[in-house]
Amino acid sequence: MDRLRLLPLELPSATNINNNGTVKGKISFVRRLAVGFVILATLGLLYVPAYHSAQGPFLGLGETPSPAKHIGVSHLVASVAQLPGWAHNTSRDLCVYIHPENITSILSPTGICSPSPYLLIVICSAVTNFKARTAIRNTWANKNNLDSTYNSTVKIAFLLGQSDNDTLNNIIVEESHKNNDIIQETFYDTYNNLTLKSVMILKWVTSNCGQAKYLMKTDDDMFVNVPILMKTLQSRSQTTDTLLGSLICNAKPILDPNNKWYTPKYMYSEKMYPNYLSGTGYVMSLDVAFKLYHAALKTPLLHLEDVYITGLCAKHAKVRPVNHPGFSYVPRKLDPCILKNAITTHKVNVSSMYVIWNKLSVTNLSCGSHSHNDKKSVTLSRNGRNIGYYIVKRRNINKCV
Repeated sequence: MDRLRLLPLELPSATNINNNGTVKGKISFVRRLAVGFVILATLGLLYVPAYHSAQGPFLGLGETPSPAKHIGVSHLVASVAQLPGWAHNTSRDLCVYIHPENITSILSPTGICSPSPYLLIVICSAVTNFKARTAIRNTWANKNNLDSTYNSTVKIAFLLGQSDNDTLNNIIVEESHKNNDIIQETFYDTYNNLTLKSVMILKWVTSNCGQAKYLMKTDDDMFVNVPILMKTLQSRSQTTDTLLGSLICNAKPILDPNNKWYTPKYMYSEKMYPNYLSGTGYVMSLDVAFKLYHAALKTPLLHLEDVYITGLCAKHAKVRPVNHPGFSYVPRKLDPCILKNAITTHKVNVSSMYVIWNKLSVTNLSCGSHSHNDKKSVTLSRNGRNIGYYIVKRRNINKCV
């Protein structure tokens, strides 16, 4: 009886078993594939914000009008990481951005080079640094003081790029009308465009103030001791072939893409930079300004302006940068007996600008017979807070100086 009940039950054929197994296998594979895609997509979403957070210091930097306005794709591998604003396929021909054959100034001071000054100081400033410019105008670059002391032979101007904020640009126009000391050019005013800013100084000065004797480039966080600078220049036996500042030697490019001063191999492939002057402040004779400008038009751009202008372009122009102890990129002590013999003081904020000015205005300053010096024990490293992107080896400092 049991056997009879089982007879109507048909076992599936071998063919059916294979077909069903294949279908189930296909469904299982599709499911696994879908789950895999979901996992990969989730990991990708988690990776993107984490990566951009790590790249935060770079975002928004290095924009140029065209074609370098976009930020290139970045990679974590140092050898291929793109520099924001200067991707490997971005033109580094200065002529594309400088337009040497055209007048590119949006704003330009009138009469500043008539008569031709002995010394023209051009201060690189950011559009938003209104207070810093005001402090400089009220202290070491006070126009009335310079005119009365030097008979109008020392002039100052601020060089700015453009902002993408029209309100800020309009405020700069008003500032220019009031002070007649603003040079504004057409590049975007960003950190990775500092080389464009410095070359624009050379372009404007050689085009508008070519009869001046000396040009100084400095920044708006610098205090410049104009009397000591003038004494230094006037004591020189010649007014040509001059490129003076704080000399940096044996500096190596930084290959860490997370570093502010990262230099990818496609921007500079050599193991060491040529000797150059710190961009915090340097002085050149006008013949050197012409040479450096023309060299820049034929030298591929490097985003580190001091390495580029006073190192690469100077080397191509066969101009030798020379160290002078009055210039320094290391912050000095606010001691009047030190400051009175210093040409430049770095990292000076608005309040310190007035402090230094008041200290140096004391006419009966007595420093005594003891020597004052502000030399600090500084570890020279690419990660040093005072040194920036320099790696300096000074086993024998005479080789550098």
